[in-house]
Amino acid sequence: MQNIHVAANYIKNQLDFQPETGIILGTGLGGLVKLIEVEKEIPYDKIPHFPVSTVESHHGKLLLGRLNGKKVIVMQGRFHYYEGYTMRQVTFPVRVMKLLGIERLFVSNAAGGLNPEFQIADLMILNDHINLQPDNPLTGPNYDKLGPRFPDMFHAYDQKLIDKALNIAKTMKCGVHQGVYAAVPGPNLETPAEYRYLRTIGADAVGM
Repeated sequence: MQNIHVAANYIKNQLDFQPETGIILGTGLGGLVKLIEVEKEIPYDKIPHFPVSTVESHHGKLLLGRLNGKKVIVMQGRFHYYEGYTMRQVTFPVRVMKLLGIERLFVSNAAGGLNPEFQIADLMILNDHINLQPDNPLTGPNYDKLGPRFPDMFHAYDQKLIDKALNIAKTMKCGVHQGVYAAVPGPNLETPAEYRYLRTIGADAVGM
């Protein structure tokens, strides 16, 4: 917990505003950065105790600024379990953002489609997930300031935000699906039998 405070204070000392929203940009979605009025850019390796992304396409920068007038903190590149990090390290930035005051978090990534109705490059809004990762960031001591010991996952995804996104997509005439995301450790892709299994248990998309 001390390391989280140290990292949060380092970032806070370089800010003149409190971010409202956190955004984690995944593979292929870095274009959003062009729409952000960036006020501060901090490389991950400059932030105390912050992990460093080893994925070539992930830039490894924390951007602070405004998007459509909203105060945002944006991760340009994220971390994965398959890179050798523990789940506590993977989720470390999210906990830092929580201490910085964010009220909501948007996470994006490129995933493999399992639903036969999906086409390549389709968009899917998560409304639930299946966690098949071998580790959990909530094991060990609980930090009440970050959340409860036993969080209720029944409403892990904000239905109001989902509805808003669906309405925006409809207005823009942009096709979008809703579905269940299966999280696997990677880095290898799934076997045919694993794809069938994931579809059988209710997953619409799979990623790491």
